[in-house]
Amino acid sequence: MSDRIRIRWLTNASFEIQGCGQVILTDPCLHQSTYKGIDASSFEKVDHVVVSHLHWDHITELPIIENKHHPFIYTGALGADLLASWLDCNTTFIFPMFPDQELDMGPVKIKMFYNRHANVGKTKSQQAAKCEEYDFMKLYPGLDKLQSMGGMEMCSYLITFENGFKILFWGGNIAQNQISHLRGLKPDVALMQYSKQGAVALTELAEAVDPGVLIPHHHDLKIPFTDERTQEKLRVLKETYRGKLICPENGQWLEF
Repeated sequence: MSDRIRIRWLTNASFEIQGCGQVILTDPCLHQSTYKGIDASSFEKVDHVVVSHLHWDHITELPIIENKHHPFIYTGALGADLLASWLDCNTTFIFPMFPDQELDMGPVKIKMFYNRHANVGKTKSQQAAKCEEYDFMKLYPGLDKLQSMGGMEMCSYLITFENGFKILFWGGNIAQNQISHLRGLKPDVALMQYSKQGAVALTELAEAVDPGVLIPHHHDLKIPFTDERTQEKLRVLKETYRGKLICPENGQWLEF
């Protein structure tokens, strides 16, 4: 594996990132998104997994990946024990992250930025009960217990490779504290959530972050990437954001 950085958007908030001999996954939820072209068992190597938050649509494939590859898993400190218990994994591989903490893992450094999820509009018990409405939840026993934590704690990450290449993986609620805290970060690539966020709001945050390239994600969970509604949403973002924007198809590799 070369020192060139390769990124492919899988689906939803899940990316595979390769560089400096490392493979990093973000928010592995694959089968429950509209795109079905990537299977969790197909990864040959996974060294690190960064988890933004514990909602089902960000972690459903994590047990398969943990069991096969035993990667280092980075997650918020509040929910780390919940996640470890759900996975029933060796806790050595779980790294509870605190705001602005950076871990030097050799070929990569992982820094966490604290954020909040958009207003979930439900109480803690209502969030857990909502999971019972999804038929597929029977495939993931105990996952309902993590759902409310997903609304309280959300992490974004700056991934810095030993060759200096920086990737921001961001999701959550666009608020003034995010604009202020991330202003001038200037990563080479910013992977930024574009679901409930409007194009104008995302543009304001992206312009503050000032990435070399902006790549949106989380716009195909319920509506396929190829659907006219999704394409229209992306068209509006292209017209609003004046920086370099790449909107890859599911599974498409990009090299930097």
